[in-house]
Amino acid sequence: MRNALLPTIAAVSLFLTGVFILNTQLWFSSRAESLSGAQYAAKSINLILDEAARATQTAMNIAATGCDLDGQYRLGIDAALEPHLRTVVIIKRGAVWCSSLPGNRIMLSTVPPLSASHLLLAPAVDMANGQPVLIYNTQFDDSHILVTISDRHIRSALSVPLKGVNYALRVNDAAIGVSDDVTALAGNLTYNAQVNSEKYPFSIVYRQPPLWSLQRLIAHGLGILLFLLFISIVTAYVLNKYLNKDVTPEERLRRAIRRGEIVPFYHMVVNGREGTLRGVEVLARWKHPRAGYLSPASFIPLAEKTGLIVSLTQSLMAQVVANMNAIAVKLPEGFHVGINFSASHISRPDFVDECLRFKESFLRQDLNLVLEVTEREPLHVDEALIQTLNTLHKVGFVIALDDFGTGYSGLSYLHDLHIDYIKIDQSFVARVNEDPDSTRILDCVLDLARKLSLSIVAEGVETKAQLDYLNKNEITFQQGYYFYKPVKFTEFVKILLSKPKVKVNVE
Repeated sequence: MRNALLPTIAAVSLFLTGVFILNTQLWFSSRAESLSGAQYAAKSINLILDEAARATQTAMNIAATGCDLDGQYRLGIDAALEPHLRTVVIIKRGAVWCSSLPGNRIMLSTVPPLSASHLLLAPAVDMANGQPVLIYNTQFDDSHILVTISDRHIRSALSVPLKGVNYALRVNDAAIGVSDDVTALAGNLTYNAQVNSEKYPFSIVYRQPPLWSLQRLIAHGLGILLFLLFISIVTAYVLNKYLNKDVTPEERLRRAIRRGEIVPFYHMVVNGREGTLRGVEVLARWKHPRAGYLSPASFIPLAEKTGLIVSLTQSLMAQVVANMNAIAVKLPEGFHVGINFSASHISRPDFVDECLRFKESFLRQDLNLVLEVTEREPLHVDEALIQTLNTLHKVGFVIALDDFGTGYSGLSYLHDLHIDYIKIDQSFVARVNEDPDSTRILDCVLDLARKLSLSIVAEGVETKAQLDYLNKNEITFQQGYYFYKPVKFTEFVKILLSKPKVKVNVE
C-alpha cells in the first residue's frame, strides 16, 4: 500500500505544484496586462482632454474680448477641428453667453450646477440628444467654460483589446464604461482597482483578475497543463517502478491479502455412494490482476513461513461467511464447511474466541463447521492445544486432520487429540487402480481409522476404479476431480441450485 501510495502522492503533488506556479504566473501576467491596459486608456483620455484644454484657451480669449460673430466662429472652428470635441460653451451668470453652435445654442438640456470641479459626467437624461458626455469645466473670472466630449470617443478610449477586462472612466463618484449610461460608484463592487491620471482629475477603474481561474488556465496554459500531466504520470510510473523493483514476495503477498485478492474456492465433498453434495472444503486462490488465478502451492508455503497465513485465513473466513449467508436458504441441512487452519494460527491465544465469532456470524447455525488441522507444519501438542480443540469440539466444531500421512506426526495427533475425521491425502488414493496390489497402503490406513473409530474423507478421487474401491470400503465422504473441480463462489452457487447428483456405481 505504501509503495503504491507514494508514487500517487508524488505525481499529484507535482501536478498541483505545477498548476499553482502556472496559475500564479498567469495571474501576475494578467494583472500586469490589466494595469497596462488601464494606463493606456488613461493616456488616451489625457490626449482627449489636452484637446479640451486647447479649446478652453481659445474660449478664455473670447470671454476676455467679447462674444461676437467672429468669436462664435472661432469656437466653432476649435470644436470642429479637434477630433474628439463636441461643443465649446461659455456660461455667464448661469446662462449661455457664447457657444460653438449657431445661435449660441447648447446641447445640455439643463445647465448643471457648476463648481470648481474640473471634470463632470453628464448622464444621457441631461443631454438633448440622449447621449452622455464628459464635460471639461474651467472657471475663468465670472465665467465657466464648458467643453463637451462625446461618449463615443470616451468609450473608444476605454475599449482596450484585453479579453475579460472592462474599463470605466471615473470622475468624482460617477463612472461611465464601454456601455450603458453614467452610473454612481457608491456601493458598486464591479471595480476594485484604478489608475489615476497625473494630469487631470479622473481615474480608470477596472476589476483585478481573480487569483484562480480555470478558464484562464485553459485559455493561456493548456499546453503547459498537458505537459505537467504527462510529466506527473511519468514521475508516478518511474517512482512506482523504483519503489517496487525490490519488493519481496512476502510484501506482494501481504498486499494481495490486504486488497482482497486471496479469494475462496470451494471443493465439493460428495457422498460417494449416493452422489449427493454434502459439503465443501474452502481452498485459497490468488486472484492475481495480471496472472489470473494462482494455485495455493505458489503462495501458501510462503504465507506459513512468514506468518501471513493467519491474516490470509482470517480474510478467507470473512469471505466464506458472506458467501454462505448470501445463499443460506439454499444450503442443505447439516451442510459441511471446512477450512484449513495452520499450527501457528491454532496456537494463538485468541483462537477460540475467533472461531466462536466465526460460528456466530453464520445465519444458519445448523451448518457443520469443520476445523481442518493441516500437517504442513509441526503442531506442538500440549495441554493448551488439547484444551483449545476440545473446547471448540464441545461447542459444535468438527475436528479433522487434513493430508493425513504426509505430515510430521499424524499418529501422535490421533493419540493425543480428539479427531473426528481424517482426510486421506490424494497421494494414497492416486495409487489405486485395477491392480489388486495398488491398494495395500491405503488398506492399512483404512484399517487403522476403523480401529480408532474415525470417520474418513477421501481426497483426490479421479477415476472410476478409485470410486468403486472407496464405496466398497464404505468411505462415504469423497472429493476429487471425478466429481467436481474447486470452483469460485458463483460456480458453486450454480452447482448448488442445480440440485446435483453425481452418477456413481452402486454395488
